Amino acid sequence: MSLPSLPPKSLAEQIIRNLAEYGTPISRGVGYYNVGTDSILSALEKHYLDAYLRNGGAAFKLVVGDYGSGKSHFLYCLRERAWSHRFVVSKVELSPRECPYEDQKKVYIATAKALMWQNPDGDDEGAIKGLASLLRHTLEEIVLSHGVPLGSAEAAELPEVKTLLQSLRNTPIDNTSYRYAVMHFLEAVLHGDAELQEMLGLWLHGEELSVAARKDLRQFGVSDKLSASNAFQMLRSLSQTIRALGFSGVCLLFDEMDRQISLSSRSAIGKIIDNLREVVDRTREDLPGTLFVYAVLPEFVTEIVPKYPALQQRLQAYVGNYFSSINPFSSQINLDQLDIDDQTLLVRIAERLRGIFEVAYETRLDPQIQAQNAQRLAEAALRFLTGTSHRRIFIKALVSEWYRQNHTGERLLSADEAENIIGVSLSADIS
Repeated sequence: MSLPSLPPKSLAEQIIRNLAEYGTPISRGVGYYNVGTDSILSALEKHYLDAYLRNGGAAFKLVVGDYGSGKSHFLYCLRERAWSHRFVVSKVELSPRECPYEDQKKVYIATAKALMWQNPDGDDEGAIKGLASLLRHTLEEIVLSHGVPLGSAEAAELPEVKTLLQSLRNTPIDNTSYRYAVMHFLEAVLHGDAELQEMLGLWLHGEELSVAARKDLRQFGVSDKLSASNAFQMLRSLSQTIRALGFSGVCLLFDEMDRQISLSSRSAIGKIIDNLREVVDRTREDLPGTLFVYAVLPEFVTEIVPKYPALQQRLQAYVGNYFSSINPFSSQINLDQLDIDDQTLLVRIAERLRGIFEVAYETRLDPQIQAQNAQRLAEAALRFLTGTSHRRIFIKALVSEWYRQNHTGERLLSADEAENIIGVSLSADIS
């Protein structure tokens, strides 16, 4: 996948402002300044997205990284690459209160809502979000390409429309109600039945329906209701439906936030482990065209997994044996163990970001001065901080210093000044 070397001004400004304020990426445009994980992403493309998944294979990957290591950034990069291969993507942030992974009902609802398709050739604002919107968009794209209005008799007779509906009839979909819901939703779009679209859309998203609405849906063969017992079956049905719509497959990206595991009870952890083990096993047969990615903090691997031998056997990866271009079959992707040293990583990030900063603020920074400043800030960040949190602190400090020097004049920073700037950034982060 290739991107233009620099983003448009509006996106560049969003990227820079968010990095300066929070040290974290926005959801778009991460490929413009990604450094250090290109070989991992390229290996995922080559061994999974290019053909294996598209041909009906499935895979589970565990992404491991400490705070500041770039888990969310990595998942956004993977999402952009997946879109370029015609995969629909759902990125879900897991948290103990809003979306705990042990509650598969909430996980399904969040997944269906976050489902997203972005045409890689389209503009950044053209993303389709949510399962119902994706279904509607898929049908509209076919019908409108023929210059035929939706709701007309001609639309239902288009060969491509008939092929789409026949594909859904022929594709094995685990939950029968799910198949009927998708079929009748598309027919409701074809015939302009807004009320039926609304009811079926809510059902497909796992939302609560009134007793009267549930009764109405039974006449269309939609009798099931999302529950804890069938939530994973519904997730499989969603995955199977995406392929039937003509997409290569689906990438399900789950990002553990707020130390979910450590904040969960023992029984909740047990359910999370059982759910993950089922996913790992099911990807072999029941999730065709699906890449399932679960991003966690290191403590999950070091403290939780060893207590559950059945899952440990499936996820075990020894140091030096993580996923890479020469070991693409490992289940673990370790973002704390990249094939580039920390100093070089930070300096290369600075090189990428400088061009984005210049676009955002329509300016030019002196490359030699700022390259030396980036070196000194990187050295200071690495002296101050252990682990991977130095990456976020470095980026916040760097972008803020660029902004200051762009207004007051550029100059070389001394080692002491660089340490002071990193220290201020760290203090602000802690407070």
